[in-house]
Amino acid sequence: MEGLDVLYENISTTNQRSSYSVYEETNPIRNNSFVDGTVDTHEMDIYNAVKIMRNILIPIIVFVGVFGNSVSMSVFTSNYLRRSSSSTFLVALACTDNVFLICLFVTWFDGSVDNILNSVRSCQVISYLTFVSSFLSVWFVVGFTSERYIAICHPLRAKLFCTQVRERVAVVIFIMLSVVLYNFASWTTDVYTSKNITRCTYNIKFIKFLNIVTWLDTVVTMLIPFTLIFFMNMRVACTAATFQEKRKGCLTPRDARRVKHRALRSKQQMRVTRTLLLVSTTFLVLNLPSHVFKLSSLISHFLNPAASYQMAQYLIQEISQIFYYASFSMNFFLYALYGKHFQRSLSFMYESMRLRLGCNDRIKYLERTSTLRSWT
Repeated sequence: MEGLDVLYENISTTNQRSSYSVYEETNPIRNNSFVDGTVDTHEMDIYNAVKIMRNILIPIIVFVGVFGNSVSMSVFTSNYLRRSSSSTFLVALACTDNVFLICLFVTWFDGSVDNILNSVRSCQVISYLTFVSSFLSVWFVVGFTSERYIAICHPLRAKLFCTQVRERVAVVIFIMLSVVLYNFASWTTDVYTSKNITRCTYNIKFIKFLNIVTWLDTVVTMLIPFTLIFFMNMRVACTAATFQEKRKGCLTPRDARRVKHRALRSKQQMRVTRTLLLVSTTFLVLNLPSHVFKLSSLISHFLNPAASYQMAQYLIQEISQIFYYASFSMNFFLYALYGKHFQRSLSFMYESMRLRLGCNDRIKYLERTSTLRSWT
């Protein structure tokens, strides 16, 4: 359950306890070794090494991600790409990823640097935003993947379904769903005080409810979206490969003249498809370790509630969580490396900024910008 993981993992880590989901926190047997100090030296060395890894990588992931996502939002809302395919989903995704990263940084800072989450209200806000942003991130990926799937596999329906109006409606619907589904975070979050330090936690009165929510959240943010993304990516990849084979077969001058305009248009669509396919596939790869570990932990605890929590499990989970956090910071690099129109638009935005600062020649700038084609 990623929302609870982000909030409570950082808390438990700073208190020399096992760092994993609230579901598993319900079984005190698993955490006794950390609480009563009975861990051996080797295990404590691993724990401290993981803590150092988190303290180094989380700030890097957050700052790099917030910067990259902010630049991505600027590019996709610019005049060059504002009307491009899936731009609304990509802007919403970048914004949501930033919200998640900011929440991650706040909880990390609270646990590793200074206690700043010292009231119930602040804990409720962070918990709620973490849940909502985690849900929205995965479903925005489903959103633009669905749009690409329709555009490539069902092109006759693309003009009906793949419009900016429908994108915006879908974004609003996802936001409204997240607001309703995760309202429980505002009334199940509590605080506890230990050694004059206030930490966020869950209200023990709702522990059975949270156990059920953990399973439901796993279905909503893991099983359903992962199945959809995987299926649509496979269909899109197969269709794109078939298109490339057919395009190579048009070798005669007569065929080339007849399909020139259509092929050019299709080639542009394939470029967009390739980039977005890469984004969604990277999302799956980076999220998969964390979700697999989460699901296996839930099943293991369900089958054997008294099972002990081993240090090897702790290490695997922390590494998988780092990959999960990185998924919120990677998209800018994928756009910049593989999105040709994104690269061009980013370059023109940079030149526009230089022009406003008086560091660029206006005539050369106009000559270059006049050749820009919209990403559609």
